[in-house]
Amino acid sequence: MFDLNTARNIFIKGQLPESFGIDITLVEKDSVTGTLVVDHRHLRPGNIMNGGVSLVLLETMGSISTCLYIEPEKYNAFGIQVNANHLAVARPGDVLSAKSTPVHIGKTTQVWDVNITNQKGKLVSSGRITMLVTEAPLRG
Repeated sequence: MFDLNTARNIFIKGQLPESFGIDITLVEKDSVTGTLVVDHRHLRPGNIMNGGVSLVLLETMGSISTCLYIEPEKYNAFGIQVNANHLAVARPGDVLSAKSTPVHIGKTTQVWDVNITNQKGKLVSSGRITMLVTEAPLRG
């Protein structure tokens, strides 16, 4: 069963999302939620968050979400297309929450929408990721 601890161990621990400060807070039947507190690592000039951080968060949520519908012992998935609209700035101290929702769950592709909101519920970024499912184990 793919659960919160499995998601953290496979996708966060010792990898890029951990170095960005991303944490997975909820794994549901058809959704994954993660958080990130904006700090100095995420900034661009002007003391605002670099938009690329939203893309890392979006890619992370899409990758984890795909595992809700595949067997990680048999399959893996890769993002093949990602896009996002940055709708508001995020600043140091903002707590961002990213939640995935499925758009299409197929045998070889999945499409996920991911909305990123701040601690006030304001939409910061909205994106979509297409995942390619391959016959290769995620683990090992």
